Amino acid sequence: MRRLRKECIMLKPLTVIISSLLLAACTVGPAYQRPDSPLPNRFDQANTEASQQDIGTGVWQAFGDPALDRLVARALADNTSIAQAFARWEEVRALRGLSPYSLFPTVTADTEAERSKPSGQDPFIPSDQGRTDNYTAGFDATWEIDLFGSLRNQKRAIVRRQDAAAAELQQMRLSIVAETAQAYFALRGAEQQYRLAEANQQSLVESVRLIGALLKAGRVNELDLTRLRAQQSAQAADVSRLRADIVRQEQRLAALTGWPVSTLRTEIGPEASMPALPSLVATGKPEDWLRRRPDVYAAERTLAAAYSDVGTEMAEYFPKLNLLGGFGWTAQSAGELGSASSERWRWGPSLSWSFLDFGRVKQNVRAADARKNAAIAVYQETVLRALEETENALAGYRAANESAVNLAAAADDAREAARLSRLRFEVGADDALSYLDAERTRIDFEARAVTAETNRATALVQLYKALAGDFAAKANPEVRLGDLETDGR
Repeated sequence: MRRLRKECIMLKPLTVIISSLLLAACTVGPAYQRPDSPLPNRFDQANTEASQQDIGTGVWQAFGDPALDRLVARALADNTSIAQAFARWEEVRALRGLSPYSLFPTVTADTEAERSKPSGQDPFIPSDQGRTDNYTAGFDATWEIDLFGSLRNQKRAIVRRQDAAAAELQQMRLSIVAETAQAYFALRGAEQQYRLAEANQQSLVESVRLIGALLKAGRVNELDLTRLRAQQSAQAADVSRLRADIVRQEQRLAALTGWPVSTLRTEIGPEASMPALPSLVATGKPEDWLRRRPDVYAAERTLAAAYSDVGTEMAEYFPKLNLLGGFGWTAQSAGELGSASSERWRWGPSLSWSFLDFGRVKQNVRAADARKNAAIAVYQETVLRALEETENALAGYRAANESAVNLAAAADDAREAARLSRLRFEVGADDALSYLDAERTRIDFEARAVTAETNRATALVQLYKALAGDFAAKANPEVRLGDLETDGR
């Protein structure tokens, strides 16, 4: 007891020194500050008369298309690109789960039983020494005291990178769902074009019969019939092209959803017209939009992690303090293990400092700082590109919407003009050339109107993607994006 008290008295100064170091512990490295992103007060291409629907909720319900809802749900559940991004996120999440343990002691238990016999030819060991037994059991502990924040910076970097991985997963979902919706609208547009082309082909067949009969009666010439047959052949080529386009869009949707084409056709249902599209949505303020964009959030979290990496490297300039300890027993027989005479223990601090290696540390800090500066540039570029994409999507949708409205009106007028031209031709008021021109105009404007409606639908999807609507909000409740961090370590 007296010996133990003496040892404790001797260790008191050491305990005071260690306690002082712990109280003075700090985290070195640059304090994180998110770069300013100069944003306009409103989007330049925003529609002042837009619907007040919130872009963050109810996006897909606005289309009112059950087939689209089924495709979106399937793509979110089984798309292989999303599965890869989810696996990467789970990997980073697992690393995040490990990070807190670096701040606590590491304890290992060991036990050993050994029987040995020295060589009789060893000049340093008596030749008459026989076999010996040795038994050990005990625990050893190591605890790195994070005086200058190296471990805390490493943990913080892992947490921030997991947030970035979550944002990248959300961005992948956003992209896949947008691509699925655009492929679906392209399929519906191709189906509509195909039905229209078949109807026009049948109409041209009837026109060929009519012109052929009139040719025999001497009312038209051979040139009129030849022109009409050329138009009929061109229309037949369009039918074949549109049939291939339907197959192409079906295959694209099958790849996005993981469904066989036969199952896909069942889930989509029979051919249908393009669903009614909602009006322009309220875009909100640019600062709100910035918080919704997963790509911006991922770039910001990656930047924050780069700040932590600089702190980790800067901590190498300073000493590292470890507390070491061990307790156990060593005996020459198993029965003596645990006895007072076999007890052994040790504890004390270990201080290491690579002060002669500052050149290497300096270069590592420079490299980490360069990566941080690159991450700043990437973040700023991501914001600018996101703003560009959104403004272009707003302008593109407005143009597509106006084009669809105007071409729909033009197609109605062309149909009426073709009807009147046919009546005038049948009674002899117009020649065949006027009638054929009216038919060509009708076919052209009807096809352009369908294309414009398809373009309007895909442009609206692109706008929702740029505004970061809730394409994937309910896909996985575990994955959530927090607020953009403004400052801190």
